[in-house]
Amino acid sequence: MKNMKEEWAQIALDLTSGLDSKDRFERLLSTIRNALKCDASALLLFKNQYFSPLATNGLDSDVIGRRFAISQHPRLEAIARAGDIVRFPSDSDLPDPYDGLIKNKKELLHVHSCIGLPLLINERLIGAVTIDAFDPDQFNSFTNKELRIISALAATSLNTALLMERLENQSSESSTSSSFETAQQNNVEMIGESKAMKELKANIKAVANTELSVLITGETGVGKELVASALHEQSSRANQSLVYLNCAALPESVAESELFGHVKGAFTGAISNRKGKFESADNGTLFLDEIGELSLALQAKLLRVLQYGDIQRIGDDNHIKVNTRIIAATNKTLSEEVKEGNFRADLYHRLSVFPIFVPPLRERENDITLLVGYFAEKSRVKLRASSIRITPEAIRVLNTYPWPGNIRELEHVISRAAVLSRAQSIDSDLTLSTWHFSIQKEAISDEPIHQVTEDTLLECPQGLRIATDEFQAKLIQQAYKENKQNWAATARALQVDTGNLHRLAKRLKLKE
Repeated sequence: MKNMKEEWAQIALDLTSGLDSKDRFERLLSTIRNALKCDASALLLFKNQYFSPLATNGLDSDVIGRRFAISQHPRLEAIARAGDIVRFPSDSDLPDPYDGLIKNKKELLHVHSCIGLPLLINERLIGAVTIDAFDPDQFNSFTNKELRIISALAATSLNTALLMERLENQSSESSTSSSFETAQQNNVEMIGESKAMKELKANIKAVANTELSVLITGETGVGKELVASALHEQSSRANQSLVYLNCAALPESVAESELFGHVKGAFTGAISNRKGKFESADNGTLFLDEIGELSLALQAKLLRVLQYGDIQRIGDDNHIKVNTRIIAATNKTLSEEVKEGNFRADLYHRLSVFPIFVPPLRERENDITLLVGYFAEKSRVKLRASSIRITPEAIRVLNTYPWPGNIRELEHVISRAAVLSRAQSIDSDLTLSTWHFSIQKEAISDEPIHQVTEDTLLECPQGLRIATDEFQAKLIQQAYKENKQNWAATARALQVDTGNLHRLAKRLKLKE
C-alpha cells in the first residue's frame, strides 16, 4: 500500500508541474505501469462515440494513430457505458482492441487481464485509461478503491490539459475548440505530430476564422482536400455549406455553367434554371480543387467574382450578389505557371492572400507510423477482422519508402496488404508483414524472400487464392529449410503465431 501511495503522490505532483500535456500523459501511464505491473496501458480521449489514444505505454507504436469506434469494440463500449471501474474476466470472449499489439512481442498474443478506468468530470465521460496484462491474475490484488483513485487523478490530468488548451485558444482570440476535440467534433482529423504537421495546423488555425482567400499547395495525395475541410470547419461559416469543385474534371463546354449557373434556354439542353457552385456556396465556402487547370477565359470571370462579389448566370443579364469564401488548391507551382503565361498574375495574387503548403509524407518524420495505425484500423473494420497487427519490420520498411503518392498511396498500400493478409489467413487475426506490401524494391532490398511486387501479382493468371497459396508454400518451405526444420524457429522468422503456422502448413499440405 505504501508503494501505491507513493505512485499516487507522483501523479498528483505531475498535475501541478510545468510539463506539457504529452509529457504529463506519458508520465501518468508510466506511473500506472509501475504501480500495477501491467504489460500495457493507454490514455484515451472520448468524443463522438470514438476513443482516440493520446498516449500509450507498452503498445505498438502505430496504436497512437488508431481511432476506435465503440460500436466496433465491445470492451471499449462497456467502459464508456459503465460509469465505474470495469474488470473483464480473463476468459471473456469479448475481443480486446489491443490483442496482438503489445510491443516487442513477436507472436500474436492475446491479452488475458484487462481493466478499464472511465475518466469522468461532473459525471461526463471525457476519456478512459485501459490497463492490460498477459497474466490473468495480475490485477486481483488491487481493490476498486485504489483503481478509482487512479481514475480520478487521470481524469483530472486529462481535464487540466483540455482546459489549458481552451484557455490558449481564447487568449489567441480563436473560436475553435481544443485540438484534442476539434478533429472528432467536426469529423475532420489530420493525423500527425511531426514539426511539419504542427506548422500546418498552426497555419490553419491562424487563417481559418478569417474571410481571407487561401491557396493550398502541395504534391498529389498529401491531403489538400482535408486541409480545405479543416479550414471550413474551424471558420465562422462551419454551419453553412462547403461546396467542392474539381476544376481538372470540368469539360470546357460546361465549366462556366458549373461555376456560375445558367437560365432556361441559355443553350441547347438548358431546360430549366440552374444554380452554379458559387450560389450553392453562398454564405459558405467554395473549394476549387486543381485551380491551375482552369482556362484563361474562366480565370478572368473568376477574378471578376472575387473583385466585385457578384456572378452572372449564363443567358441572364442580371447580377447576383454572393458571399462566398474561396479556398483553392493545386499541385502546380502557380508562380511558374504565371511566368509561362498559363495562369493570370492578378488572379494568382487574389487567391494566394494566405498560402498554405501541405508537406509531403517523406518530410513528416514519424507520422507514417501513426497513419499506418489509422489506416490499419479502417481496414480492420472494412474487412471485419478481429485485429490487424503490423510487424516492426514492416513499419521500418514503410518508414523508409519515399511515398511519391503520399498519404493516398499509403492508404491504398495498407488496404491492399490487409486484403492479401485476409486471403492468406485462416482466422480473423491479421498480421501485415513486409511481403504484403507491393512498394518499390529499394525499400525492401534487404529482405528479398519477402518481396511481393504489383508486377508479380499481375503475372498470376491462375487467380489470387491459388497464387497466394503457392507463394506462401514456397516461402514457408524456404524458411523451414533455413531454420533447420524447426517449426517454432520458422514461425519466429516469419513473425507469425506458431499454432497458426502449423494450421496453415497443414492446409497447404506441407505437413501431416
